[in-house]
Amino acid sequence: MDGGSEDQRPVVCVDLDGVLNLFDTWRAPEYFHPPRPGAREFLIRLNEAGFRVCVFTCRWFEWAREWLDENQLGAYVAEVTNQKVPAVAYLDDRAICFRGNFEDAYQQIVSFRPFWEAQ
Repeated sequence: MDGGSEDQRPVVCVDLDGVLNLFDTWRAPEYFHPPRPGAREFLIRLNEAGFRVCVFTCRWFEWAREWLDENQLGAYVAEVTNQKVPAVAYLDDRAICFRGNFEDAYQQIVSFRPFWEAQ
């Protein structure tokens, strides 16, 4: 995990694979899909709106940071982590939002497919 804890802006956590990049299937630990069109502009808008962007990923954070920098996204990301950090929102291609009803959550889980898989 890289630093940035002195920054007091509200945090938004954004997933790397499937959100910031064009993930469609796992290929190898070192393979990173290309950036999703609009990812840079999205990160810029979050920063301009006063958020501190944290990218979360299961990948080794140093490789993820390198990918962000190589794709001109790193300047808009305060932190890269593989841990769930306190945030006002989490943006993930595999997330289900719990709305207080376990049956609804269960149904969403058992029928879940990420948007990038064929429906």
